[in-house]
Amino acid sequence: MAESPRPHARRVRHVLLALLVFLIGGVALGEIAGWPFLRSPLESRLAERFARPVRIAPPFRLHLLGAVRVHASGLWIAAPEGFDVPHLVDADDIDLRLRYQDLLALRESNQLHIDTIDVARIDAQLHRRAKGPATWQFGEPRPDQPETPPPTIAHLAVRNGTIDVDDAPTSTRLNATFTTDEGAAEGTPTSRAIVRGRLRGKPLDATLSAAGFLRLAENTAGAPPVPVKGRVAYGGVHAEFDGTVADLSGARDLRGTFSARGPSLSVLGQLFDIVLPTTSAFSLRGKLEKDGELWRAHVDNARVGSSAVHGRFSYDARRSPPRLEGDLGGERFILADLAPAFGTRNPDGTPVRPPPGRTLPDRELNLPELKRMDARIAVDLGLVDLGNAFSQQISPLRATLILEGGRLALTGIDARTAKGHLHGEVAVDANRRLPQWAANLGWEDIRLEDWIGASRKRATEAKAKGETKTPPPYFTGSLHGRAKLTGSGRSTAALVGSLNGEITLGVRNGSISHLVIEVLGLDVAQGLGMVLRGDEPLPVNCAVADLVTHDGQLTPRVALVDTAVTLVLLDGKVNLADEALDLRFTAKPRNVSPFTLRTPIHVRGHFVAPQVSPEAAPLAARAVAGIALGFVNPLAAIIPFLDPGDAVASPCQQSLAKLRP
Repeated sequence: MAESPRPHARRVRHVLLALLVFLIGGVALGEIAGWPFLRSPLESRLAERFARPVRIAPPFRLHLLGAVRVHASGLWIAAPEGFDVPHLVDADDIDLRLRYQDLLALRESNQLHIDTIDVARIDAQLHRRAKGPATWQFGEPRPDQPETPPPTIAHLAVRNGTIDVDDAPTSTRLNATFTTDEGAAEGTPTSRAIVRGRLRGKPLDATLSAAGFLRLAENTAGAPPVPVKGRVAYGGVHAEFDGTVADLSGARDLRGTFSARGPSLSVLGQLFDIVLPTTSAFSLRGKLEKDGELWRAHVDNARVGSSAVHGRFSYDARRSPPRLEGDLGGERFILADLAPAFGTRNPDGTPVRPPPGRTLPDRELNLPELKRMDARIAVDLGLVDLGNAFSQQISPLRATLILEGGRLALTGIDARTAKGHLHGEVAVDANRRLPQWAANLGWEDIRLEDWIGASRKRATEAKAKGETKTPPPYFTGSLHGRAKLTGSGRSTAALVGSLNGEITLGVRNGSISHLVIEVLGLDVAQGLGMVLRGDEPLPVNCAVADLVTHDGQLTPRVALVDTAVTLVLLDGKVNLADEALDLRFTAKPRNVSPFTLRTPIHVRGHFVAPQVSPEAAPLAARAVAGIALGFVNPLAAIIPFLDPGDAVASPCQQSLAKLRP
């Protein structure tokens, strides 16, 4: 009786052994066959996971010994319903390898590690609507579900990859082709990509080569930098970068040298989605660094138009709004190169033509962009060229550019020119429905003989003709003045056409060309005499203009030049909104000449084509007195400004006495 269980136990062992042999045989057969019957369940599982149809093309092979190895002839993942694209992903000849140790670690890290992906061809369609979903979104988003980090890959090989991007919110349509072969077992990883299409509405053509896309995407702490070279052509801008990049899927740190050239800095700003001004054609080179969300740029050499500048800048994207800080310097800055920022060029650098018969640009400036960031830039320019009309440059110009909360201001202006000084502030506030502009400037001790380009040109031409006597400057003296103006508008034309405020100008210790005075007096005999025997400087007793503007209508409260031989008065108006002129120069000669024509000179027409002509009928003496009398009170009010040291003894006091009846 005690031995009866043995046959039963033997039968159990035989059954278990048979099951084991059957299981091993089944596994062996499955491994040999590649588990082809699992293709359909895997398709169903992936379709459920991605919430869209998924197809795995045969032949399909799965191997489980040592590691999970999958080969499929093709993989197709559909795009969501409503998208007119053939798929989200379409790939051929895929090999995938997963290690068991990585699968076991997935439960703790929630990040999948893939040992190998080898793909012969892959095409991805990444489309997003202006308002709505994107092809790469799977199912409804769940705010309570933690974000799954992207998988890491040890070895990646893609022999023919394409990505089609259509992003309606950013007006972007790009097509990228790429190849890569990289991994720990390889030699030097090589990855290349070519991107063409339109980015934010402008054409883009870019190439990138790197020592591995995998290493670029590695976002572990202390990830080593990856050598990268790239170039991009965008909206006429050509830029190149040569350096290193780390953690492309995370902080995107980089170091390297860069160069760029193009029609306008604003286009370069659009490429990187930052605010830069509209300028003339530019070229620059320097060094670029990025640590997390902090950018640093050291621009060794930059040319904007004919200007040569340099600077150091930092851009902190961690702040809200982002903040730009730095220093802008330069050996030579041409004032005309600043004109594009005020509407003479479009953002892409193409010229803007004013409307027929106008001179001021009416292109709407992109002032709302000022709200996208804050900035503080210290400006220190060694020389500022004011243009051909001025023979002297500003040297130096120092100021601080401050942008805060949509208000842009050039403050602390400290400019030296022609032995004189310019100071004050210019600002624009983009927070109003109509942007508000303001200027508060003052200047003193500017030597007119050094500043007016026409006088220097006159002397140069006389020397070229071999004349022994150098003609005097048209105007000499120390110019001083002040301007306090406000305006509103989205363009330069709108701003000028809405100006309100005051401008006061005065000349101390000055002289004026005798010929100019005689011409203004229309004394034909003496005017011809000056031409025959040469010009002489004539001391100026008083030269002043006190102007007021209201809603773009500029009128002189007082404007006169008083010499020993002639008193010249200016009255009338300038309509800045219409660019229309209606001015009258009235000269009252103190000498006696039988040929003196006591008629005013009228300046009419528009800025683009002013018309100068004598008034048809003689001006009666009482009319001259009427104009002069209107100047008495305004001149008396500003004499302390004209000569604050001793207003009582000011030469303009004598001119004031002549105006009184």
